Amino acid sequence: MSSKGLEVFDVPSRVLFGPNAIDKLPELVSQHFSFARRILILTGRKYSKAYAERVAEALGDSVLDVVSVIGDDVGELLELRDKASVRGVDLVVCTGGGRVIDTGKALAFLLSVPLISVPTTASHDGIASPYVSYLFQYELSKRGIPKIRKTPSAIVADTSIIFKAPRRFLISGIGELLGKIVAVRDWELAHKLKGEDYSEFAAKLSLSSFELVIKNVERLRVYTEEAVRIVVKALIGCGVAMAIAGSSRPCSGSEHMFCHALDLVLYERGHQPALHGEQVALGTIMMAYLHGLNWRRLRRTMARLQVPTTARELGVDRDLILEALLRAHRIRPDRYTILGSDGLTRKAAESLIEVTGVA
Repeated sequence: MSSKGLEVFDVPSRVLFGPNAIDKLPELVSQHFSFARRILILTGRKYSKAYAERVAEALGDSVLDVVSVIGDDVGELLELRDKASVRGVDLVVCTGGGRVIDTGKALAFLLSVPLISVPTTASHDGIASPYVSYLFQYELSKRGIPKIRKTPSAIVADTSIIFKAPRRFLISGIGELLGKIVAVRDWELAHKLKGEDYSEFAAKLSLSSFELVIKNVERLRVYTEEAVRIVVKALIGCGVAMAIAGSSRPCSGSEHMFCHALDLVLYERGHQPALHGEQVALGTIMMAYLHGLNWRRLRRTMARLQVPTTARELGVDRDLILEALLRAHRIRPDRYTILGSDGLTRKAAESLIEVTGVA
């Protein structure tokens, strides 16, 4: 048996986690990013802006600017890059939701500077992963920008802040976590049938995030800071699993391919997608059925946790779900899953939607 070559695990070096963690950010920067003299803070335009200004005040004169972004916008990103290059930014701090953090990852990647992730919601595992959303990367690739891979050097997850966000975001994060059972099964399948590289440790780490939800259903049914801690910790674990695997494989399989296909279908028709984890949850139900997993138990668990289980709950028409299913296998042609190389026939997709009650 041939041995593997050198592996480099690009994982976060520091994680501050818990209530009032944001107050420790200046100490974190002083101890571990002492070189940073020109810090750029990115934030959203509403909920997270006050927290970003609080961070800026605490960091003092080293902060060049606090910039509110739309997020996931290539033109905005390139303008930020050009301005940051001129000003000599040496550290990016992202205070906000997934779109803000994705923009920060892309900017830090293009500038080759460290990134600190300060999530204000817990709706998906992007708070700790090296990658950006599918649609954002899709638009970046059309502009000749390579695949973004930027693991946050540090994560400051203040549960007292995240708890104040609408509960729907946390429910989306739970949907994201439940999808890991399918992602790992798809990875195992690709390993067995296609000889794809497989990391047992990364797979177990991803599965442990799924199991954390299953074991804590009653605690997660009530919206408390404890529930936030459970979900955030699991999402951070997923980010580490991806960093160890060197790809999103342990956390993204056919359930995500469906989600991304639905993103594209909605985008092409001028519709806004639902939250990422909500769409992943629908994909998880259907792909769990194809894998022969206990999809009914998964569906019941989602319902108990108020995770959407039908297209109607997401405000998405049945025909759009069907089209997404038919296109899903083409989203990542390099990634083998239960959908196979040829995908589903229309008859099989219609049957899948009906049997699982998704639409």
